[in-house]
Amino acid sequence: MDQIDKHIVNDVIEETATREQAREVVGWLSSTSEGHTYLSELIDRDAVYLEADNRNTKNIPSEQSVNILTEINRRIKFRKTRRLTWQIAAAIIPFVFLIGVGIYLNSQVSLFGPTLYSEVYVPKGKQEHILFQDGSEAYLNSDTRLCYPKKFGLTKRKIFLEGEAYFNIASNKKRPFVVQINNTDVTVLGTSFNVEAYKDEKEMKIVLDKGNIFFNTPQKSYQILPGQLATYDVITGKCIIDYIEKPYEASIWRDNIIIFKDTPLADVIKTLNRRYNTNFIVQNPKALTYSYTLTTNQTSLEHIINELEKIAPVKFSIQNYGVKIFLK
Repeated sequence: MDQIDKHIVNDVIEETATREQAREVVGWLSSTSEGHTYLSELIDRDAVYLEADNRNTKNIPSEQSVNILTEINRRIKFRKTRRLTWQIAAAIIPFVFLIGVGIYLNSQVSLFGPTLYSEVYVPKGKQEHILFQDGSEAYLNSDTRLCYPKKFGLTKRKIFLEGEAYFNIASNKKRPFVVQINNTDVTVLGTSFNVEAYKDEKEMKIVLDKGNIFFNTPQKSYQILPGQLATYDVITGKCIIDYIEKPYEASIWRDNIIIFKDTPLADVIKTLNRRYNTNFIVQNPKALTYSYTLTTNQTSLEHIINELEKIAPVKFSIQNYGVKIFLK
C-alpha cells in the first residue's frame, strides 16, 4: 500500500475510525516511505503549532498520542521480527529441503549405509522374469544366478550374473547399468542384449539386439554394436566380435524354442540338461563326434530326442535315473 486517504488518517487520530482502518493506517505509517514522510510532517507540524501556541489547532490528546506511538512501535517491531524470521527461514529452508531430498533419494537409491542385495537362483528346468525398481527387466534362463541390490546406487546400477539372461535396460545416461560377470562386466545406458556366461563354460557370449554396450575385460574394453556377437575366451582372455545373421536367435530360448546349429553332442547335452534337469550318460564316447542342427518348439524331452535320433546314428534311451546315449 503506497497511498492512503488522508481523511482516514484523521479519523484514526480523532478515534472515529474503525479497527480495520486503524490497522491499515498504522501499517501504512510504519512500513511505507510515504507513511514515514507523512508522519514526519505531522510531527513537525504539531511541533510548530505547539511552539506557536496556536490554540485553534486541535492537538492530539497525550493519552491518544501514546497509544498511536505504542501501536506504531509494535508494528515496527513486528515487521523487524518477521523480517528476521524470513532471514532465518531463508537459511533453514534450503537445508531442510536438502534433508527432505536426501531422505527421498535414500528411499529410492542406496545413499547411506551398506548396500543390501537380493539373490535369485533359477534351477534347471525353470525360467524366471525379474523387474527392477528402475523399470529394467531381466529374463533368466535355467541354472542362472542373479544378485542385485534392493536399491540401485545414485550413480550406477550394478548387478551380478552367473548363467544366461536377456536384459531390457531402462535408459538413464547419468546412471549406467552394469552387469558384472566374474572379472568382466557389460556397461549399458539403455539397450537390449543377451548374455550367456555359465561357470562351467570356457566361453562367454554376448549378443546385442539394440542400443550400445561396452564389454570390459581385464585386457581391453570393447564396444559392441547391434547385431554383433562377442565371444570371450575366459581362459585366454581373447575376444572376437562378429556380425551375425540372426541375432534374435540368441535369446529365442525365452519363447521355449531350442536351436542347434552344427552343435556338438556334448553341447547339446549341456543345453538339454539345464532345460530339463536330466542327467545324460554317454555309453559310447564315439557318439560325441556327431553334431546337430535343429530348431524345435517342442516342449517335451521325448519329442526332442526323437528329432535328434533322425539326424545321427545315436540312440537316446530314457531311464528313471536319466538318459543313456549310445550308438545305434
